[in-house]
This record gives sequence, C-alpha cells and structure tokens, in this order.
Amino acid sequence: MRKPLRVRLLLSFVLAGLASSLSAQVRVEIPAPSGSVNVTYTDPAEQGQAERLRDLVLRVKPLADQLYDVEHIEVVIVRSQRELDLRLGPQRAGALAGISYVHGILFLSPLSWEGNPTEEALEHEMEQAVARYAANQLAGGHRLPAWLEEGLVSVLTRRSFPPTTADLVEGRAALLLAQSEESDPAVGYWAVRYLAEARGGLGLLRQLLRLVAQRPDNFLENLRLVYGVPVGTLERDWRAWLRQLVEEAGKGEGRVREGPLIKQD
Repeated sequence: MRKPLRVRLLLSFVLAGLASSLSAQVRVEIPAPSGSVNVTYTDPAEQGQAERLRDLVLRVKPLADQLYDVEHIEVVIVRSQRELDLRLGPQRAGALAGISYVHGILFLSPLSWEGNPTEEALEHEMEQAVARYAANQLAGGHRLPAWLEEGLVSVLTRRSFPPTTADLVEGRAALLLAQSEESDPAVGYWAVRYLAEARGGLGLLRQLLRLVAQRPDNFLENLRLVYGVPVGTLERDWRAWLRQLVEEAGKGEGRVREGPLIKQD
C-alpha cells in the first residue's frame, strides 16, 4: 500500500548576532514523485505560504524535468524585497524570485507582495525560477551567458515571441552568441529555439551545460566542442534559420510552434 505524503516540520533556533533573541526556522520537507522539495522559512506565520509554494513547485516541476530529472529542489522564503535584493545582487534587484547555487530558489514571501498575489502570478514566477534552477544545477552553479539562461527559461516555460522579433534579431549586426550580457530576451529565446530544433535538441544543450560545469571559464570553446563549429559559423547558420522562419511566416507557409520542448536523451 502506498504511503501518503508526510510533512515533517523541524523547528530550530538560530542565535541572531550578539543579541539573545532567537528566530525560528521551520523546514517543510515533502517527498516528490522524482525527488524531494524542501521549503525553509523563518517566520511561523509563513507556514501556510510554505505549503502553498511547495504545492506550486510540484505542479510546475515537469517544466524543469524537460531539461533533466531534478531530484531535489530547495526553496527559501525571503521575508522582504530588501533582503532578497541583497541576496541576489544589484543586477537582479526588484525580482520576486532568484537562484542561489548554495540556497536553491530564493522566493519573496507572498505576504510581502503588493496586494494579494494571484495563483497565476505566483505560478509565473515559480515556473521561471524552477527552469532557471534546473539550468543552474546542470551547469554546476556557474554563471551562464544571459542569452542562454534566459532563452532556456523562455523556451521551457513556453514563453513565445512573435516572428516579428525574429526578424529584428536577425537584422542586428553584433555577434550575439559571443556576448555574455545580452539583455534582449528575444535573442535568447530564438537562439535556444534554434539549438533545440535544428542543432541536436535538448541533448546537446544538456551537454553544453555539463561542459560549463567542468570548464566554466571558456564558454565559446565549450560551444565549439558541443556543436562542432566556431561561434561565427554557428551564428551565421542561426541567422539563416531565422530568415527562413520569417519568410515562411510572412507567406503563411509555417507557424511558430508553442508548447514545452520534448525531452531528448
């Protein structure tokens, strides 16, 4: 007979600075179908939010499992936006969720959001966080180029961009795949779509992330080793693919497919 899910609450006390006051830290550990989900919080009032976020992680986890079967997800509820900004750094200031290789997913307590967040809003943030967490773990916690990380998040969470954005990306002059700080989310989306659909699928993307975990300081060489061509050649092929996509969309001969990627080994 299958045992029901059990919630284990562990109450520990942490000394805060030089003061003698104690703060409670509660850990909610929930077995997941392919691993476990832990939610940690410091205010007993957050217990209901911890259970809410735990259930949400379990619901959206299949998005991350497209990349690889995530065995364990750690979520830390952060009580204030200021604290979250300090943990994530200035580049991510104002975000509602983020990733720490040491602590897992850092998620701003819904009690601190402006107004009462809807389930749709929470799900949107958690989907992105879980997808980002999977990419981060596979890369060994090392920093990824912005276009690769954001593109994986967009594609895995089914955030589609219209073909007109592909036209704009194709027309840009810079060597986009060689840039680590590319800020246009459409660049990452179309680059990862190309790699997933025309250059070996998620299997090679996984290889690239694993290579980053082993060789974090030479991304362009990692890209060449995985795809077998220099980054300049890869980018020219990608831009040709974009031109074809735009032309087909303009003629009504094709459409941009939406939906999650199919996991490939």
